[in-house]
Amino acid sequence: MDLYYWLPLLTIVMVGGIMRGFAGFGTTLIMVPLFCLLMPPSEAVFIALVTDVLVMLPLLPNAVRNAQWEYIWPMVIGVFLATPLGVVVLTVTNPNFMKVLIAILVIGSACLLLSGWKYQGKRANSVSFVIGVFSSITNGATGIGGPPIAVYFIAQGMSAISLRASLNSLGFIMESAAALFIYFAGGVEFKILVTVLILFPFMLLFTWVGSKIFAVLDNSFFNKLILYFLLIFGAYIIVSTIYNGFFSV
Repeated sequence: MDLYYWLPLLTIVMVGGIMRGFAGFGTTLIMVPLFCLLMPPSEAVFIALVTDVLVMLPLLPNAVRNAQWEYIWPMVIGVFLATPLGVVVLTVTNPNFMKVLIAILVIGSACLLLSGWKYQGKRANSVSFVIGVFSSITNGATGIGGPPIAVYFIAQGMSAISLRASLNSLGFIMESAAALFIYFAGGVEFKILVTVLILFPFMLLFTWVGSKIFAVLDNSFFNKLILYFLLIFGAYIIVSTIYNGFFSV
């Protein structure tokens, strides 16, 4: 592994870490599709999930205090019921198909968030549970489960602090579950764990940078910039995967 391998990885981690510290979600939405340009989807999802979980540890005490748990607990039930199904999809599906699926979810999520659409329905435990199930399946299969939850939480009128804390708290639970199921499903080589350990300090540093930006900067411009960035890379992944042979393994 040389500079041409590690420099893109570190750049991706820089952007993902800033997003985690700044917005409280969107880390794997950024990192997974970009990692997929450098490695198989199963490796991309696992590395993104584990690095994100590790950097959330210092954020947890404050997140747990400020999170709105009445929305979170019904989702947690869905997490543990549905995550294994998503992991099965990840481990048995053609890697090129997974790349395209991930790219489609990225583009769809970015468009949804850019549109400003808000969930207008009433909050109910059943609604929270269904959203938790759906997000956990997509999270286990692609590492991307945050956007539907973010849209739902935003619609509840949470303050910026409560929203960020709720996303971090649920994100930690959901991503930890997905990473553990992927690990025990097999296929996680030692080199992948080494990659996680090397990336972790950089991820931690840029998460701290993101938290400092959160304290002083309005998030609308930064969030829109990231979402447009994701639209471009999502389209690139689809085109490059099809061009290089969609049906090859």
